[in-house]
Amino acid sequence: MSDVDAYALSLLIYNATLLPVIFVSVFFVLLVCLSRVAGWQRIEHKGDIGTPFITVQVPAYNDPVAARCVEHCLRFDYPKDKFEIQLVDDSTNQKTRALLESLAAAHPDLIRYVRRDNRRGFKPGALQEATKHARGEFIVLFDADWIPQPAFLREIIKPFVDPNVAYVQSRQSFYNQTTNLISRFASYLLMIYHTLTMPINNRINCVFFCGTGGAIRRSAFEAIGGWNTNSLTEDSDLTVRMLAKGYKSVYLPFETPSEVPDTFEAFLKQQLRWGYGNARVFFDHWKTILFGPKLTLLQRGMMGFITISNGTAFIVLVMTVAGMLGWFLGDPKLLTLGDFWKFSGNIVLTGGFLFAGLVTLATRRQWREMPHFVLAALTMGILLSGTMIVAFTKAALNKPLVWECTPKVANENVLPDEYS
Repeated sequence: MSDVDAYALSLLIYNATLLPVIFVSVFFVLLVCLSRVAGWQRIEHKGDIGTPFITVQVPAYNDPVAARCVEHCLRFDYPKDKFEIQLVDDSTNQKTRALLESLAAAHPDLIRYVRRDNRRGFKPGALQEATKHARGEFIVLFDADWIPQPAFLREIIKPFVDPNVAYVQSRQSFYNQTTNLISRFASYLLMIYHTLTMPINNRINCVFFCGTGGAIRRSAFEAIGGWNTNSLTEDSDLTVRMLAKGYKSVYLPFETPSEVPDTFEAFLKQQLRWGYGNARVFFDHWKTILFGPKLTLLQRGMMGFITISNGTAFIVLVMTVAGMLGWFLGDPKLLTLGDFWKFSGNIVLTGGFLFAGLVTLATRRQWREMPHFVLAALTMGILLSGTMIVAFTKAALNKPLVWECTPKVANENVLPDEYS
């Protein structure tokens, strides 16, 4: 194939994929606009629920840092006779098990060490088993790396004064955001979601439970059969099933510090699991999402966006590669000023995600992070698209994906000998 033919083909592919990418880009711009409106119209929760008994669950798998999370849970300014902590330990490492067991033994009045003789269902399987022994009317969840603040229980329980509220989700923040470009990009993705998408979801009653930093009404949890132990994103699966039953969801903007991956391998594996798991939620529940009688049109649209929007990664990647090839294969002598302006215009039209990220950073007053975000989006973003293609394809074909726990850097500060 001649250079001219290759250039013409790349240009054809680029133009064919440009329109759907512009559509996705416009959607991100719309997301920004709608989030501004949703943010102004906050939902108030009136009344006093009192101090119901709460079970706090902290699942761990070879995560000694779970001890730090539990120690912060011990500092809740909630009546000590009104909550318990379940340290749900699936660890295979003996030192981690010994550390967590000793912590529980030191506080027998508050901490229950829960262990099983298998790892069926991984995290949701462990939580499903632990909940059988929980005493709480409400279940609060924290992943091992989270650092809850003293007021967390008092704040997270307030919306449950409405008896139809099934779960409440809080906002995530990141204590290791600035470690490197990888941790920055991982945090940017979550910040965009929590800053732009979640306020809209709160408004339309479509808050997706994140599996950590939130609370669940136990009666609603049991009414839908608990966790789906076959799901890699059991939190999204739970969300769809609860909302399909007509329950309410609430998002609260107070933040809890946590960790994001700071290695490329850990980041991509986490994104692969999330992308695969969310897509499987759609494929497993598509009839409910599209036709469930208790779901609104807005809820259906948001569920579809969150669960299968990663399927557009293929189009984004093809357009990017075709555009780059066309740029290099074209004859620079034949490029006109009009071509330059057309190219610039296409960048603007397809830059919705960049716009959303910059607005997010501006909202959070993280002005100095903007150059890092642009760099990360234009480099790691392209590589992430490839990962999402793999995740979506496997999910669509119902090919199994092995569950992997995201490694936590903070573990090295607790039992460093294990990670040397």
